[in-house]
Amino acid sequence: MLKSGHALTVAIAFTGQTLWADVTPDDIWLAWQTMAQSQGQKITSASTETVGDTLTVKGITLTLTNEFGAGSASLPDLQFQDNGDGTVAILVPDSFPVRLMLPKDSATAQPAEFDLTVAVPGAKITASGVPGAINYEQSLPSLEITAKGTNTGEQSDVTLNMSDVKAKYRTEAGESGQNLSAAFSADSLTIDAAGTDDAGARTDINLSLADLDGTTDLTGIPVDDGVEFESALAAGFTFDGAVTYGIGALVLNGNDAGEPFKLASTLGGGNLTLGMDAGKFHYDATNKSLSLNASGTDKASGGDFTFAGSMADFSSAVDIKGAGWTNTEDFNAALRSGMVMAVSAGVGGTSIDFAGGPADGPVKLKGSLAGMQTSFALSSAEISSDFRAKALTVTIASPDIPVPELSADLGELAFGLVMPAAPTSKPAPFTFVTKMIDLKLPEALWAMVDPTAILPHDPATVIVDTNGTATLTKDLMADAQSLENGATDAPGVVNSLKIPQILAKALGTEIAASGAFTFDASDTVTFSGMPLPTGKIDIKATGVNALIDKLVSMGLVPQDQAMQGRMMLSMFANSSATNDEITSTLEFKDKHFFANGQQLQ
Repeated sequence: MLKSGHALTVAIAFTGQTLWADVTPDDIWLAWQTMAQSQGQKITSASTETVGDTLTVKGITLTLTNEFGAGSASLPDLQFQDNGDGTVAILVPDSFPVRLMLPKDSATAQPAEFDLTVAVPGAKITASGVPGAINYEQSLPSLEITAKGTNTGEQSDVTLNMSDVKAKYRTEAGESGQNLSAAFSADSLTIDAAGTDDAGARTDINLSLADLDGTTDLTGIPVDDGVEFESALAAGFTFDGAVTYGIGALVLNGNDAGEPFKLASTLGGGNLTLGMDAGKFHYDATNKSLSLNASGTDKASGGDFTFAGSMADFSSAVDIKGAGWTNTEDFNAALRSGMVMAVSAGVGGTSIDFAGGPADGPVKLKGSLAGMQTSFALSSAEISSDFRAKALTVTIASPDIPVPELSADLGELAFGLVMPAAPTSKPAPFTFVTKMIDLKLPEALWAMVDPTAILPHDPATVIVDTNGTATLTKDLMADAQSLENGATDAPGVVNSLKIPQILAKALGTEIAASGAFTFDASDTVTFSGMPLPTGKIDIKATGVNALIDKLVSMGLVPQDQAMQGRMMLSMFANSSATNDEITSTLEFKDKHFFANGQQLQ
């Protein structure tokens, strides 16, 4: 619902960032009262008085209501001054108190009460334009808001400071409600908060951001505070917003029952955009850099922990299109109505460094990667997913492992999948790719299985690259529950399969394969339940015999078993007389199976 948003709009209007006005002081005050009434709120004043060109309103109270009760805010005396040039100045004191009591958020909760002090020395707020299309311009050299909770059961103090705040607003009547466009900027924002809960745990927080800039455009803002969100969108409500920020920092210190903890984080600047209407939702965010350092103590284990992490070039995005995107209760129905969703995220260089645990057995973990990209897309017809990460490293030290330290490096890790999601009348394309390139294990681990270094310790690689066509007979999204419950019947059939590359490299061997097949689902008898295949795959292996010899010399494989293995290989493969190379062509043709031209079935 939009109720809380409208209540906040009213409150902001009375603390200097007004959204409603008219060309005369009396019209401005009347417009505010009318707006509040249309939102189910109520504004009262102890008195109003016009002297010359200025309307003074004293003893203002804003009443906020919801289904659980009422709350209120006491606001400062305000003055609306006719400038004589078609504009109106809205005057607020340099500093004023606000008593705020928020409505209960449940039937059993107590209203939260706060004492606020707002300081806006030198504030200038001006309204101009004509009735129905009003422009507002605001300049605040500084803004300070201090808040203290008075009945929340916890001690809390919050101070917010902003410098050189500038804002422009425009409001006008639209076809389905009010329209609002706004732009704002601030040189800096800081928030300091300190609190102690009922158990005595204390937390102190400091947040700072520099160079804030933002824009907001709303159309069709409902005048009825009880309008459901989906109904507002259907009636024409739209929202588009963007904000950019410079460097930032967060520091958190706490102590819970004698267990201190600390967190410090920095931001390198970034941006955020958000937009929505009845037919789409869009979000994207970027951040140049992020660092995080944390430490703490665990009295129960007697140990401390430290954590350090950094991340560069973070990005994320969500795009949803289709009139059913707000249907969160029936996701499948939204897909069937045409909803399409795409999600992506990425990061550049990233590292973590953790140390902690019991005093008698601490654990250390380090990791890094050069970059990562992931994406996911979903529609009623297709599912796609992609993940790629490069230059991964991990190192772990623990008393629970048999060596002082274990580490591993991985050049690349990738996964890709594209497949149909709903029943298809004809074969639809699919893709499946997975890669693990250049996995390097530590010598400490090799020493446990190969202490005399007989085996090659070169990095391992596995690549599976396939694509083809398939005909689905089930809706994967609608039948997801049955699949989770262990349904074994296939959701469809594979019509064709292409294998551009299968590659495995390890222990001095390399196995490569490529091929293509088609499948006839009308014949599941010839090959015992499998659709009849037609096609072939070419296989090439090098270094296999050398590996067998080394395993025999290490005593891991008995000589007679090695001989049996070589004999079996000779049945399906051709061996080179000069090189440790084996080739084989496996073919399904005319309902028969051939290995290197020899019919085996």
